[in-house]
Amino acid sequence: MTALHRSLRVAEVEPFSPHDLAASCDHHRYAALLENPGTPSELGRYAYFCTDPFWVFRSKRGRCWSGPPDAVAEVDRAPLDELARLLERDRAGVRLRPTTGDDPLPPFVGGAVGYLGYELLYLIEDIPDLGRDDLELPDAYLLFCKLVYASDRLTGRSWVFATGLGHTPEAAADEAQTLLDEGRARVASLDPARSRERGVADLRALAAAARDREPRLLEAHLHARGITPTIDRAGYLDSIEHIKQQILCGNAFEVCLTQRFDLRLPTRVRELYEVLRAINPAPMSAYLRFPEAELLSASPERFVSLDRAGVVETRPIKGTRPRGRSPAEDQALRDDLLGAAKDRAENLMIVDLCRNDLGKVCEFGSVRVDELCSVQPYEFTWQMVSTIHGQLRAGLGPVELLRACFPGGSMTGAPKIEAMKIIDRLEPTKRGVFSGAIGYFDFDGSLDLSIVIRTLIKTGELLTFNVGGAIVADSDPDEEYQETLDKAHALVLAIDLVRAEAHARGDR
Repeated sequence: MTALHRSLRVAEVEPFSPHDLAASCDHHRYAALLENPGTPSELGRYAYFCTDPFWVFRSKRGRCWSGPPDAVAEVDRAPLDELARLLERDRAGVRLRPTTGDDPLPPFVGGAVGYLGYELLYLIEDIPDLGRDDLELPDAYLLFCKLVYASDRLTGRSWVFATGLGHTPEAAADEAQTLLDEGRARVASLDPARSRERGVADLRALAAAARDREPRLLEAHLHARGITPTIDRAGYLDSIEHIKQQILCGNAFEVCLTQRFDLRLPTRVRELYEVLRAINPAPMSAYLRFPEAELLSASPERFVSLDRAGVVETRPIKGTRPRGRSPAEDQALRDDLLGAAKDRAENLMIVDLCRNDLGKVCEFGSVRVDELCSVQPYEFTWQMVSTIHGQLRAGLGPVELLRACFPGGSMTGAPKIEAMKIIDRLEPTKRGVFSGAIGYFDFDGSLDLSIVIRTLIKTGELLTFNVGGAIVADSDPDEEYQETLDKAHALVLAIDLVRAEAHARGDR
């Protein structure tokens, strides 16, 4: 379909939770929820829900498939070229919203939503393709949606957005109005008295009690739960030593090493996401459903955003401490991270890498570091975060920005290409969705993508998650291993609570 005209219809509706709407659409093949279930903030201000895409795009290495949901077919085009074509096609040659000035609407009102997996890097850089791809998921999976449900966490306002695409302005407007009526009816069918948000306090209380019993996740806790690594502890520690030797030889400054854990979990995955979002609310949380897999993410990290005025932002995270059991211990851990020379060095190296990536596509002199090594609190961890901005050069768009920045430097190390080569040699399985990005591409050219961390991936009854950390010259292998478990703590606790509920119901 070649869209020549585009029409946007908007309806402000009674406040609702997009998470509740997602729960009411469990029977849909495709669904995407992007939200911040925690304290409202500018980073996670809006929540969005989309389902029933009119177009689906997925890729695997150099091949891609594109088309309506029931007629997706391979196309003879490079994946990123096809993605750029689709984004430009659906823009329909005109912006429907201003690039500057006041705009009371959320930044995403229609477009593509989904994930870009880590192995998309092979389309950008010449890296040896090593490691097992046992999950065999697409490298990229995007749902193009005309109907978007959104809520503003700061103001409490909610909307339905409907985009019509057609060969005439009248056809586009008619489709937009039909979709808008459908969306308003779906929102009206929600019962506020049955909101899933009502159970959040109870779940958080259960999680707090469990953390009192096991304040820190240890290797023995994983074994007791039947959670198995794809590389054992000894192998992971050996890989750390190998990286340190590579650094001493001058081949790298920092490498992000990760490991994957697997378990069998037949329980319903929507319940697992409800628990995860309640006990570990993160500003860039997401739930994505595809026929092949479901993704449950509690990511705290923005990979990159681009607004309609061309302003680019990235917020790399490097540096982690667990949260304390008392206010005094918590403050001590925060202060320890704030004053840690090693963690600051890790963060600074990635800041330099991100500045370099943005410099490839941003106006000369526009790239600036607005926040350096800030320590921010999350439910289970303290994180060291920096914020970098730039102005995208005129004539460039979202795909050019991706080519310059993907994958996120906080998940590779520095220098990026050599770090990725070392990662491919050492990690026994492909990262897949992990370390990639989740988010949206708006019809008007903006985008917002998270880094895929603190994320569970469900394929059949197999549940997997990856955790890792930055290895530098003075890394202590045992401390680095424990840091990966600290990052996994919320995921394992969510699994525990869902298993306990399933057991109480008598599920097998």
